[in-house]
Amino acid sequence: MTEVAIAAAVVILVSAVCSLFEAVLYSVPASHVETLVAGGSRAGRQLQKLRADVQRPISAILSLNTIANTGGAAIAGAAAAEVFGEHWLGWFSAGLTLAILMLSEIIPKTTGVVYSRPLSRLVAWPLVLLVSLFRPLIWVTTAVTSAISRGRDNETVSAQELIVMTRLGLKGGSLQPHEAEVIQNILSLKNLAVKDLMTPRVVMYALETSTVLEDLRGDLETLRHTRIPVYGGSVDDVVGFVHRRDLLAAMAEDRWNDTVEKMTRPVQFVSDSVSADHLLPMLMHHHQQMFVVLDEFGGVAGLITMEDVIEEIIGKEIVDEFDEIADLRQLARTRRQTTVDESTARPDD
Repeated sequence: MTEVAIAAAVVILVSAVCSLFEAVLYSVPASHVETLVAGGSRAGRQLQKLRADVQRPISAILSLNTIANTGGAAIAGAAAAEVFGEHWLGWFSAGLTLAILMLSEIIPKTTGVVYSRPLSRLVAWPLVLLVSLFRPLIWVTTAVTSAISRGRDNETVSAQELIVMTRLGLKGGSLQPHEAEVIQNILSLKNLAVKDLMTPRVVMYALETSTVLEDLRGDLETLRHTRIPVYGGSVDDVVGFVHRRDLLAAMAEDRWNDTVEKMTRPVQFVSDSVSADHLLPMLMHHHQQMFVVLDEFGGVAGLITMEDVIEEIIGKEIVDEFDEIADLRQLARTRRQTTVDESTARPDD
């Protein structure tokens, strides 16, 4: 009777430990592991190494679990047949199977998933020892699985999966609504083009190169803009931009006869088809706050600023106390529609 109890207990215990290790290894977030490593945890570093090649610890866990289940069950079954007789062997096997299912699979794996963070430190070193013990067997299984998976790239987390994870984080309470919105907007930038974010040409404020400061005296519209595109013969001939600071400095020095051309700075151009997620790095690389946007024919389609990108990320228009229009893109759509309606309207008979 004692042999039966010991054999069954060993099978259940070893299998439960294997299930717990497996659940923790798969469930502990990578961010938690990185936090442990950053905090100088040796267990965290070992866990990081194990997860970097998760096939090795999983092979060790499954090997031990298989040995425990098959070998232990055989020993326990033989001992039970000797103690209770052959006619009770079926009932014993059914009971042991149920016990393994509940005590060695469901409960340990649930515990490992729910408490993966606090348990991760505890399982790291036992897993290292387990991998060392089963190293020869792991080498064989690794060779076989590598041959099977040859040519297949390691799967990475896609942007859509990150968005789903963000929604789950919001639903679970680990993210605030504004945090989830910012993350989703950043990941969605790759689905937008510059033309989706730009200030369209129809509402773009610009100055001609020949404009003199005297013409701008008392013009508050000009002073509302920090950077103003400057063009030559037409708006399609943008030659640069003028900064409000330069205009104010010239006005303060009473240089009213100076033209805007004298204060024009170089401007960068960007195609309206460029992906929006490339725009912010481009602006930062060129140390610019504004690009002039060109359409497919090389004409000026509008302008894009760093503020436009930030507005898309935070999901709100950045409006200061001097802004009279909250959404210039909406104003542009309204003006275009008005123009179309006026051009297609029929005169009264």
